[in-house]
Amino acid sequence: FFDGVIENPLVGTTLMGAINVLATYVALLLMDKCGRRTLIMWSSAGMFVSCIVIVVSLNGYFSDMVALGAVASYVCFFEIGLGPIPWLIVAEMFEGKYVTAAMSISCQLNWACNFFVGLFFPYINKSLGAYSFGPFAIVLLLTFMFAWIYLPETQGTTPAELQAEMVKKNAGRSYHNMDIEGMTSHAPPSQDEWEQALAALEDEKVGLNISQSLSSNK
Repeated sequence: FFDGVIENPLVGTTLMGAINVLATYVALLLMDKCGRRTLIMWSSAGMFVSCIVIVVSLNGYFSDMVALGAVASYVCFFEIGLGPIPWLIVAEMFEGKYVTAAMSISCQLNWACNFFVGLFFPYINKSLGAYSFGPFAIVLLLTFMFAWIYLPETQGTTPAELQAEMVKKNAGRSYHNMDIEGMTSHAPPSQDEWEQALAALEDEKVGLNISQSLSSNK
């Protein structure tokens, strides 16, 4: 992307790094104003358009300067949405006792995907040439559609509120003969309910011991 536009590749890398930092600052300003779901949709849509512009530019329809601008745009849109927001969504979607496991699994999956992208991209580039960013565009389009149709807004909500919202949204649907609404009426007992049940059992045990003692004394 830097050939014919910037003579020194180090300058181009530094420029992209500076854009990355500035876009991260913009993300900090937008994070609590626009909502998680909205930023994911804007980010994936902007990155999708950037990928299309890159592919068209690599095919010679646009200049190298336009391709460089599309790369900068891709970085910006990534940093305002798909970069930081998924980490917030995972933390906000689960109760505190499940956050550690959910974040660990998400982190492992994220870096595993990064590893495979880095491993296979040279082969993709060799096979597809100017269309190397096509697969990324497809994934971004699917990401936008998923966020639009399924992803709930997690900002300012609790896991219980998210569960209630998703149950309401999927009311009347059945998945593999499972009634979504019916499942909520048989929710697992809470910690307080467990403690009350154990206390009741303890009281019954004490009462039983007293009765046995009285019977033996007679």
